[in-house]
Order: sequence, then C-alpha cells, then structure tokens
Amino acid sequence: MAKPNRKRQSDVSRAINAVRRMVRGLRSAAEAIERELSVSAAQLFVLMALGDAPDQSVKDLAAVTMTTHSTVSQVVSQLIAKGLVTRTSDASDRRRAVLRLTRHGANLVKRSPRVIQADLIKGFSTLRPAERRGLANGLEKWLDASGMARVQPRMLFDKPLLEKGRSR
Repeated sequence: MAKPNRKRQSDVSRAINAVRRMVRGLRSAAEAIERELSVSAAQLFVLMALGDAPDQSVKDLAAVTMTTHSTVSQVVSQLIAKGLVTRTSDASDRRRAVLRLTRHGANLVKRSPRVIQADLIKGFSTLRPAERRGLANGLEKWLDASGMARVQPRMLFDKPLLEKGRSR
C-alpha cells in the first residue's frame, strides 16, 4: 500500500477539521437558541427576516433565507402555531398572503442573539468572488464524491414535521 501524500493528507485534515468546527458552532448556537428562546434556529432566522422586512410572502422569505418554499412554509406554520407570526391578505392584492410578527414574536426577536446563519453569510461575503465560487464548487464536488449530493438542502436546524403514519 502506498504511503499517503503528506500535503494531500494535510488538506483532508484541514477540511474535515473545518467542517467539524462549523458543525460544532452551528450545533452549539442552535442549542443555545432553543434553550433560551424555545424556538429553533431555523424559526429564529425566519423571525429575524420578518422583523427586518414585515409583510413578506412565503416566497419572499424563501428567497431571503436561501431555502425552499416548502421548508419556509413549514417553519412559518410552526411560528403561526406558536403565536409568533400572523398570516393575512395583502391589502393591495387580496390573493397574496403576507406574514408579520405578532407582538410576542417582535419581543422575542428584540431579546434574541444574532443568528449564526447571518454570521456565516456575512463571513462568506468577505471572500473574493473567485474564492466564493471556488469554495461553493469545491463543496458541491466533495458532497457528490462522498455520495451526499442528493441530500436535500433544508434550512439549518429546521425540525420538519413528521409525516402522517410515521413514527420517530
């Protein structure tokens, strides 16, 4: 068996350790949010997006949060059930539903810490365009080579509702 190339092994180690740090940071932030606020990190991310710009549709929120319509719709449904968000008809177009924080939702946002998703997005934007493109391409190729290319990219720490008839 051939000896592993030291430079290649170093790159693998650096990449794996970077992923470990990211996952640990994400998990730690998500657990702190749930413990302090009784909402998930995904729910807080949506609440903050609504706090920044009220009267958004689910489609608008999907674009802002960089995720799918169905994922955001599920998170919004959970927030409505908790009394943190309301859904009403748009005054200018009755066919369009808009979302707004309730007083309880606005108070929760005011006392909440920054969301780690915003920090990741801000940090990514500090990279040069070629670095951003290279990182995104490299991560996609790595996932493909690892057999994870088809894993659905849901919102970070989204807790999907259980399908009917299925148990945990």
